[in-house]
Amino acid sequence: MAPRTGPTPGPLIPHLPRLTKSDMAAALSVALLLIPQCLAYAELAGVPAHVGLVAASIPPIVSGAFGSSAHLQTGPVALTALVTFGIVSGRAEPGTDDYVALAALLAVMVGAIRIVLAALRLGRAAYLMTPAVVLGFTTGAALVITSSQLPAMLGRPGGDDVLLGGIDALVKPHLWSAASIGLAALVAVVIIGGRRVAGRRFPGVLIALSASALLAKVGSATIDMVGEVPRVLPVPNPGALPWDAAPSLLVIALVVSVIDFAEPAAIARQNATTDGVQWDASRELGGQGIANLASGLVGGFPVGGSFSRTSLNRLAGGRTRWSGIGAGLIVLALLPAAPLLSMIPRSALAATVVVAVYRLIDIPGVWQLLRSSPTQGTVALATAILTVALEPKVHIAVAVAVLASGVVAILTPAGRPQPDQDGGSNR
Repeated sequence: MAPRTGPTPGPLIPHLPRLTKSDMAAALSVALLLIPQCLAYAELAGVPAHVGLVAASIPPIVSGAFGSSAHLQTGPVALTALVTFGIVSGRAEPGTDDYVALAALLAVMVGAIRIVLAALRLGRAAYLMTPAVVLGFTTGAALVITSSQLPAMLGRPGGDDVLLGGIDALVKPHLWSAASIGLAALVAVVIIGGRRVAGRRFPGVLIALSASALLAKVGSATIDMVGEVPRVLPVPNPGALPWDAAPSLLVIALVVSVIDFAEPAAIARQNATTDGVQWDASRELGGQGIANLASGLVGGFPVGGSFSRTSLNRLAGGRTRWSGIGAGLIVLALLPAAPLLSMIPRSALAATVVVAVYRLIDIPGVWQLLRSSPTQGTVALATAILTVALEPKVHIAVAVAVLASGVVAILTPAGRPQPDQDGGSNR
Protein backbone atom coordinates (compact mmCIF):
# COMPACT_ATOMS: atom_id res chain seq x y z
CA MET A 1 0.00 0.00 0.00
CA ALA A 2 1.51 3.33 -1.05
CA PRO A 3 1.78 6.08 1.54
CA ARG A 4 -0.65 8.96 1.25
CA THR A 5 1.46 11.98 0.45
CA GLY A 6 -1.07 14.60 -0.49
CA PRO A 7 0.00 18.21 -0.77
CA THR A 8 -2.43 19.61 1.82
CA PRO A 9 -0.34 21.38 4.46
CA GLY A 10 -0.95 20.55 8.10
CA PRO A 11 -0.36 22.55 11.26
CA LEU A 12 3.06 24.05 11.91
CA ILE A 13 3.77 21.47 14.61
CA PRO A 14 2.09 18.11 13.94
CA HIS A 15 0.03 16.74 16.78
CA LEU A 16 2.12 14.47 19.00
CA PRO A 17 0.29 11.34 20.19
CA ARG A 18 0.46 10.12 23.75
CA LEU A 19 3.84 8.89 24.92
CA THR A 20 3.87 5.11 25.42
CA LYS A 21 6.15 2.67 27.22
CA SER A 22 7.20 1.16 23.90
CA ASP A 23 8.37 4.59 22.70
CA MET A 24 10.38 5.04 25.90
CA ALA A 25 12.05 1.64 25.48
CA ALA A 26 12.83 2.37 21.83
CA ALA A 27 14.26 5.80 22.73
CA LEU A 28 16.67 4.20 25.19
CA SER A 29 17.79 1.61 22.63
CA VAL A 30 18.35 4.29 20.00
CA ALA A 31 20.25 6.55 22.41
CA LEU A 32 22.63 3.73 23.36
CA LEU A 33 23.50 3.38 19.67
CA LEU A 34 23.42 7.10 18.92
CA ILE A 35 26.06 8.07 21.49
CA PRO A 36 28.95 5.98 20.14
CA GLN A 37 27.86 6.61 16.54
CA CYS A 38 27.87 10.38 16.99
CA LEU A 39 31.45 10.23 18.26
CA ALA A 40 32.53 8.19 15.26
CA TYR A 41 30.73 10.40 12.75
CA ALA A 42 32.17 13.52 14.36
CA GLU A 43 35.63 12.10 13.63
CA LEU A 44 34.53 11.43 10.05
CA ALA A 45 33.23 15.00 9.69
CA GLY A 46 36.52 16.39 10.98
CA VAL A 47 35.14 17.93 14.19
CA PRO A 48 35.98 17.10 17.83
CA ALA A 49 34.03 14.32 19.50
CA HIS A 50 32.03 16.63 21.77
CA VAL A 51 30.59 18.38 18.71
CA GLY A 52 29.08 15.03 17.73
CA LEU A 53 27.33 14.86 21.09
CA VAL A 54 25.85 18.31 20.51
CA ALA A 55 24.56 17.23 17.09
CA ALA A 56 23.08 14.10 18.68
CA SER A 57 21.10 15.90 21.38
CA ILE A 58 19.05 18.83 20.05
CA PRO A 59 18.41 17.78 16.39
CA PRO A 60 16.54 14.52 17.24
CA ILE A 61 14.28 16.44 19.61
CA VAL A 62 13.49 19.12 17.03
CA SER A 63 13.06 16.68 14.16
CA GLY A 64 10.70 14.54 16.22
CA ALA A 65 8.57 17.57 17.04
CA PHE A 66 8.32 19.00 13.53
CA GLY A 67 8.82 16.03 11.18
CA SER A 68 6.31 13.73 9.55
CA SER A 69 7.73 10.21 9.92
CA ALA A 70 6.87 8.28 13.06
CA HIS A 71 10.09 6.27 12.91
CA LEU A 72 12.83 8.37 11.30
CA GLN A 73 15.80 8.94 13.62
CA THR A 74 17.72 12.15 12.98
CA GLY A 75 21.26 13.02 14.01
CA PRO A 76 24.85 12.53 12.86
CA VAL A 77 25.13 10.05 9.96
CA ALA A 78 28.07 8.80 7.94
CA LEU A 79 27.18 10.14 4.50
CA THR A 80 26.32 13.64 5.74
CA ALA A 81 29.52 13.68 7.82
CA LEU A 82 31.52 12.79 4.72
CA VAL A 83 29.86 15.55 2.70
CA THR A 84 30.59 18.01 5.53
CA PHE A 85 34.25 17.05 5.55
CA GLY A 86 34.47 17.43 1.78
CA ILE A 87 33.08 20.95 1.91
CA VAL A 88 34.69 22.39 5.03
CA SER A 89 38.14 20.75 4.86
CA GLY A 90 39.01 22.89 1.85
CA ARG A 91 38.36 26.04 3.87
CA ALA A 92 39.84 25.32 7.32
CA GLU A 93 42.03 22.82 9.13
CA PRO A 94 39.90 19.93 10.48
CA GLY A 95 39.46 19.96 14.24
CA THR A 96 40.20 23.67 14.67
CA ASP A 97 37.77 26.26 16.03
CA ASP A 98 37.48 27.83 12.58
CA TYR A 99 36.58 24.47 11.09
CA VAL A 100 33.93 23.76 13.74
CA ALA A 101 32.42 27.21 13.22
CA LEU A 102 32.23 26.72 9.44
CA ALA A 103 30.61 23.30 9.88
CA ALA A 104 28.03 24.88 12.18
CA LEU A 105 27.40 27.66 9.67
CA LEU A 106 26.90 25.07 6.92
CA ALA A 107 24.29 23.33 9.09
CA VAL A 108 22.46 26.63 9.66
CA MET A 109 22.43 27.43 5.95
CA VAL A 110 21.30 23.95 4.94
CA GLY A 111 18.57 24.13 7.56
CA ALA A 112 17.37 27.56 6.45
CA ILE A 113 17.25 26.56 2.79
CA ARG A 114 15.30 23.40 3.59
CA ILE A 115 12.79 25.38 5.63
CA VAL A 116 12.22 27.70 2.67
CA LEU A 117 11.87 24.76 0.26
CA ALA A 118 9.42 23.10 2.64
CA ALA A 119 7.34 26.28 2.90
CA LEU A 120 7.12 26.23 -0.90
CA ARG A 121 5.97 22.58 -0.76
CA LEU A 122 9.05 21.39 -2.64
CA GLY A 123 9.62 18.15 -0.75
CA ARG A 124 9.54 16.44 -4.13
CA ALA A 125 13.08 17.77 -4.64
CA ALA A 126 14.24 14.64 -2.84
CA TYR A 127 13.31 12.61 -5.90
CA LEU A 128 15.87 14.39 -8.07
CA MET A 129 18.16 11.63 -6.84
CA THR A 130 16.87 8.67 -8.81
CA PRO A 131 17.31 5.10 -7.51
CA ALA A 132 20.28 4.66 -9.85
CA VAL A 133 22.00 7.77 -8.49
CA VAL A 134 21.29 6.74 -4.89
CA LEU A 135 22.68 3.24 -5.54
CA GLY A 136 25.86 4.60 -7.09
CA PHE A 137 26.34 7.32 -4.50
CA THR A 138 25.86 5.09 -1.46
CA THR A 139 28.19 2.45 -2.91
CA GLY A 140 30.91 4.97 -3.72
CA ALA A 141 30.51 6.89 -0.46
CA ALA A 142 30.61 3.69 1.60
CA LEU A 143 33.88 2.74 -0.13
CA VAL A 144 35.33 6.17 0.69
CA ILE A 145 34.11 6.03 4.30
CA THR A 146 35.58 2.56 4.78
CA SER A 147 38.90 3.71 3.34
CA SER A 148 38.91 6.72 5.68
CA GLN A 149 38.64 4.45 8.72
CA LEU A 150 41.35 1.95 7.74
CA PRO A 151 44.29 3.90 9.21
CA ALA A 152 42.60 4.16 12.62
CA MET A 153 41.61 0.48 12.58
CA LEU A 154 45.19 -0.48 11.77
CA GLY A 155 46.59 1.81 14.44
CA ARG A 156 48.45 4.30 12.31
CA PRO A 157 47.92 7.95 11.35
CA GLY A 158 45.88 8.73 8.27
CA GLY A 159 47.08 10.86 5.37
CA ASP A 160 45.64 14.05 3.94
CA ASP A 161 43.97 12.12 1.13
CA VAL A 162 41.18 9.82 2.36
CA LEU A 163 41.38 7.19 -0.38
CA LEU A 164 45.16 7.15 -0.80
CA GLY A 165 45.58 7.20 2.97
CA GLY A 166 43.53 4.03 3.28
CA ILE A 167 45.46 2.30 0.52
CA ASP A 168 48.78 3.42 2.00
CA ALA A 169 47.77 2.01 5.38
CA LEU A 170 46.91 -1.36 3.83
CA VAL A 171 50.15 -1.79 1.92
CA LYS A 172 52.42 -1.09 4.90
CA PRO A 173 51.74 -3.94 7.36
CA HIS A 174 54.99 -3.26 9.23
CA LEU A 175 53.35 -0.10 10.61
CA TRP A 176 50.21 -1.84 11.84
CA SER A 177 49.35 -2.08 15.53
CA ALA A 178 48.30 -5.55 16.61
CA ALA A 179 46.45 -4.13 19.62
CA SER A 180 44.43 -1.68 17.50
CA ILE A 181 43.57 -4.37 14.96
CA GLY A 182 42.54 -6.72 17.76
CA LEU A 183 40.19 -4.16 19.30
CA ALA A 184 38.69 -3.31 15.89
CA ALA A 185 38.12 -7.00 15.21
CA LEU A 186 36.53 -7.46 18.63
CA VAL A 187 34.09 -4.63 17.93
CA ALA A 188 33.14 -6.06 14.54
CA VAL A 189 32.62 -9.58 15.90
CA VAL A 190 30.53 -8.43 18.86
CA ILE A 191 28.30 -6.13 16.79
CA ILE A 192 27.78 -8.44 13.80
CA GLY A 193 27.69 -11.67 15.84
CA GLY A 194 25.40 -10.23 18.48
CA ARG A 195 23.01 -8.94 15.83
CA ARG A 196 22.81 -12.35 14.16
CA VAL A 197 22.33 -14.26 17.41
CA ALA A 198 20.18 -11.88 19.46
CA GLY A 199 18.65 -9.63 16.80
CA ARG A 200 18.95 -5.90 16.22
CA ARG A 201 17.87 -5.05 19.75
CA PHE A 202 21.18 -6.42 21.00
CA PRO A 203 23.24 -3.41 22.23
CA GLY A 204 26.30 -4.61 20.37
CA VAL A 205 27.89 -1.20 19.86
CA LEU A 206 27.62 -0.29 23.55
CA ILE A 207 28.98 -3.66 24.71
CA ALA A 208 31.77 -3.70 22.13
CA LEU A 209 32.99 -0.18 22.88
CA SER A 210 32.78 -0.73 26.64
CA ALA A 211 34.82 -3.94 26.33
CA SER A 212 37.39 -2.28 24.07
CA ALA A 213 37.79 0.64 26.49
CA LEU A 214 38.31 -1.77 29.40
CA LEU A 215 40.85 -3.87 27.48
CA ALA A 216 42.73 -0.78 26.36
CA LYS A 217 42.92 0.46 29.95
CA VAL A 218 44.20 -2.78 31.48
CA GLY A 219 46.46 -3.73 28.56
CA SER A 220 50.11 -2.79 28.23
CA ALA A 221 50.02 -1.75 24.56
CA THR A 222 49.84 1.91 23.57
CA ILE A 223 46.42 2.62 22.05
CA ASP A 224 45.27 5.84 20.43
CA MET A 225 42.21 7.03 22.35
CA VAL A 226 39.42 9.45 21.47
CA GLY A 227 41.02 11.93 23.84
CA GLU A 228 39.49 14.60 26.02
CA VAL A 229 35.73 14.96 25.64
CA PRO A 230 34.69 18.05 27.61
CA ARG A 231 31.31 18.54 29.21
CA VAL A 232 29.17 20.46 26.78
CA LEU A 233 25.92 22.35 27.07
CA PRO A 234 24.17 23.05 23.75
CA VAL A 235 23.35 26.74 24.03
CA PRO A 236 22.44 28.83 20.95
CA ASN A 237 25.30 31.15 20.04
CA PRO A 238 24.72 32.63 16.58
CA GLY A 239 27.34 35.30 17.24
CA ALA A 240 30.07 32.65 17.12
CA LEU A 241 29.31 31.76 13.49
CA PRO A 242 31.47 33.21 10.68
CA TRP A 243 28.59 34.89 8.83
CA ASP A 244 31.01 36.59 6.44
CA ALA A 245 31.69 33.15 4.90
CA ALA A 246 27.99 32.59 4.12
CA PRO A 247 28.06 33.97 0.53
CA SER A 248 30.80 31.52 -0.47
CA LEU A 249 28.81 28.60 0.96
CA LEU A 250 25.41 29.54 -0.47
CA VAL A 251 25.46 27.51 -3.69
CA ILE A 252 27.04 24.52 -1.98
CA ALA A 253 24.50 24.67 0.85
CA LEU A 254 21.68 24.70 -1.71
CA VAL A 255 23.07 21.59 -3.41
CA VAL A 256 23.60 19.80 -0.09
CA SER A 257 20.09 20.76 1.05
CA VAL A 258 18.65 18.73 -1.81
CA ILE A 259 21.04 15.80 -2.20
CA ASP A 260 21.42 15.11 1.53
CA PHE A 261 17.64 15.04 1.99
CA ALA A 262 17.42 12.00 -0.29
CA GLU A 263 18.60 9.68 2.50
CA PRO A 264 16.07 10.60 5.23
CA ALA A 265 13.35 10.91 2.57
CA ALA A 266 14.02 7.40 1.32
CA ILE A 267 13.95 6.00 4.87
CA ALA A 268 10.74 7.80 5.83
CA ARG A 269 8.99 6.95 2.58
CA GLN A 270 9.92 3.27 2.80
CA ASN A 271 8.55 3.06 6.35
CA ALA A 272 5.36 4.87 5.34
CA THR A 273 4.88 2.47 2.43
CA THR A 274 5.39 -0.53 4.71
CA ASP A 275 2.95 0.75 7.32
CA GLY A 276 0.42 2.18 4.86
CA VAL A 277 0.36 5.51 6.70
CA GLN A 278 0.56 9.14 5.68
CA TRP A 279 3.90 10.74 5.03
CA ASP A 280 4.43 14.32 3.93
CA ALA A 281 7.70 14.88 2.07
CA SER A 282 7.57 18.65 2.43
CA ARG A 283 6.88 18.46 6.17
CA GLU A 284 9.78 16.05 6.56
CA LEU A 285 11.96 18.44 4.59
CA GLY A 286 10.95 21.19 7.01
CA GLY A 287 11.60 19.00 10.04
CA GLN A 288 15.05 18.11 8.75
CA GLY A 289 15.63 21.80 8.03
CA ILE A 290 14.73 22.90 11.55
CA ALA A 291 16.92 20.09 12.96
CA ASN A 292 19.92 21.30 10.95
CA LEU A 293 19.22 24.93 11.84
CA ALA A 294 19.13 24.02 15.53
CA SER A 295 22.28 21.89 15.22
CA GLY A 296 24.24 24.76 13.71
CA LEU A 297 23.01 27.36 16.18
CA VAL A 298 24.19 25.27 19.14
CA GLY A 299 27.56 24.52 17.55
CA GLY A 300 26.87 21.18 15.89
CA PHE A 301 27.25 20.14 12.26
CA PRO A 302 24.87 18.99 9.49
CA VAL A 303 22.67 16.01 10.40
CA GLY A 304 20.48 13.56 8.52
CA GLY A 305 18.35 10.44 8.84
CA SER A 306 19.96 7.20 10.02
CA PHE A 307 19.17 3.81 8.45
CA SER A 308 20.56 1.82 11.39
CA ARG A 309 18.92 3.84 14.18
CA THR A 310 15.58 4.03 12.36
CA SER A 311 15.62 0.27 11.88
CA LEU A 312 16.50 -0.25 15.54
CA ASN A 313 13.72 2.12 16.57
CA ARG A 314 11.11 0.09 14.71
CA LEU A 315 12.44 -3.21 16.03
CA ALA A 316 12.55 -1.89 19.61
CA GLY A 317 8.88 -0.94 19.50
CA GLY A 318 8.97 2.75 18.59
CA ARG A 319 5.57 3.76 17.26
CA THR A 320 5.50 7.57 17.31
CA ARG A 321 7.79 10.57 16.97
CA TRP A 322 8.23 10.48 20.74
CA SER A 323 10.94 7.83 20.31
CA GLY A 324 13.17 10.30 18.43
CA ILE A 325 12.44 13.07 20.92
CA GLY A 326 13.21 10.70 23.78
CA ALA A 327 16.52 9.60 22.27
CA GLY A 328 17.64 13.22 22.01
CA LEU A 329 16.55 13.95 25.58
CA ILE A 330 18.53 10.95 26.86
CA VAL A 331 21.69 12.13 25.09
CA LEU A 332 21.09 15.62 26.46
CA ALA A 333 20.76 14.26 30.00
CA LEU A 334 23.99 12.27 29.65
CA LEU A 335 26.12 15.18 28.41
CA PRO A 336 27.53 15.91 31.91
CA ALA A 337 29.12 12.44 31.80
CA ALA A 338 30.79 13.11 28.44
CA PRO A 339 34.38 12.93 29.83
CA LEU A 340 33.92 9.19 30.40
CA LEU A 341 33.85 8.72 26.63
CA SER A 342 37.50 9.79 26.33
CA MET A 343 38.59 6.22 27.17
CA ILE A 344 37.22 4.75 23.92
CA PRO A 345 39.96 3.60 21.47
CA ARG A 346 39.89 5.24 18.04
CA SER A 347 40.28 1.87 16.34
CA ALA A 348 37.09 0.68 18.04
CA LEU A 349 35.16 3.76 16.90
CA ALA A 350 36.48 3.30 13.36
CA ALA A 351 35.25 -0.29 13.38
CA THR A 352 31.73 0.82 14.35
CA VAL A 353 31.66 3.12 11.31
CA VAL A 354 32.81 0.37 8.94
CA VAL A 355 30.28 -2.09 10.36
CA ALA A 356 27.54 0.51 9.88
CA VAL A 357 28.34 1.30 6.23
CA TYR A 358 29.87 -1.82 4.67
CA ARG A 359 26.45 -3.17 3.69
CA LEU A 360 25.92 -0.06 1.56
CA ILE A 361 28.70 -1.23 -0.78
CA ASP A 362 26.35 -2.82 -3.30
CA ILE A 363 28.60 -3.67 -6.24
CA PRO A 364 26.40 -6.70 -7.17
CA GLY A 365 23.42 -4.32 -7.25
CA VAL A 366 25.22 -2.00 -9.68
CA TRP A 367 26.16 -4.98 -11.86
CA GLN A 368 22.60 -6.30 -11.84
CA LEU A 369 21.26 -2.88 -12.82
CA LEU A 370 23.78 -2.73 -15.67
CA ARG A 371 22.45 -6.02 -17.00
CA SER A 372 18.76 -5.24 -16.59
CA SER A 373 18.90 -1.57 -17.64
CA PRO A 374 22.23 -0.57 -19.24
CA THR A 375 21.32 3.14 -19.24
CA GLN A 376 20.41 3.33 -15.56
CA GLY A 377 23.22 0.97 -14.68
CA THR A 378 25.69 3.28 -16.39
CA VAL A 379 24.33 6.18 -14.34
CA ALA A 380 24.82 4.17 -11.14
CA LEU A 381 28.33 3.05 -12.09
CA ALA A 382 29.38 6.54 -13.17
CA THR A 383 28.02 8.00 -9.92
CA ALA A 384 29.99 5.48 -7.85
CA ILE A 385 33.20 6.15 -9.78
CA LEU A 386 32.77 9.93 -9.57
CA THR A 387 32.07 9.72 -5.83
CA VAL A 388 35.30 7.82 -5.25
CA ALA A 389 37.35 9.91 -7.68
CA LEU A 390 36.20 13.28 -6.36
CA GLU A 391 36.39 12.48 -2.64
CA PRO A 392 36.08 14.24 -0.32
CA LYS A 393 34.01 16.60 -2.50
CA VAL A 394 31.36 13.93 -3.04
CA HIS A 395 28.58 16.53 -3.33
CA ILE A 396 30.04 17.54 -6.70
CA ALA A 397 29.79 13.94 -7.89
CA VAL A 398 26.14 13.77 -6.87
CA ALA A 399 25.30 17.09 -8.55
CA VAL A 400 26.86 15.88 -11.81
CA ALA A 401 25.06 12.53 -11.50
CA VAL A 402 21.69 14.21 -10.92
CA LEU A 403 22.17 16.34 -14.02
CA ALA A 404 23.20 13.30 -16.06
CA SER A 405 20.22 11.35 -14.77
CA GLY A 406 17.93 14.19 -15.81
CA VAL A 407 19.37 14.17 -19.31
CA VAL A 408 18.85 10.41 -19.50
CA ALA A 409 15.23 10.82 -18.37
CA ILE A 410 14.61 13.44 -21.07
CA LEU A 411 16.18 11.32 -23.79
CA THR A 412 14.33 8.17 -22.71
CA PRO A 413 10.83 9.36 -21.71
CA ALA A 414 9.34 5.90 -22.04
CA GLY A 415 11.49 4.68 -19.16
CA ARG A 416 10.64 7.56 -16.88
CA PRO A 417 8.92 6.46 -13.64
CA GLN A 418 5.43 7.78 -12.98
CA PRO A 419 5.32 10.23 -10.08
CA ASP A 420 3.05 9.83 -7.11
CA GLN A 421 1.04 12.67 -5.60
CA ASP A 422 4.04 14.31 -4.03
CA GLY A 423 6.41 13.93 -6.92
CA GLY A 424 8.09 10.61 -6.07
CA SER A 425 8.34 7.37 -7.97
CA ASN A 426 5.96 4.53 -7.23
CA ARG A 427 8.68 1.99 -7.84
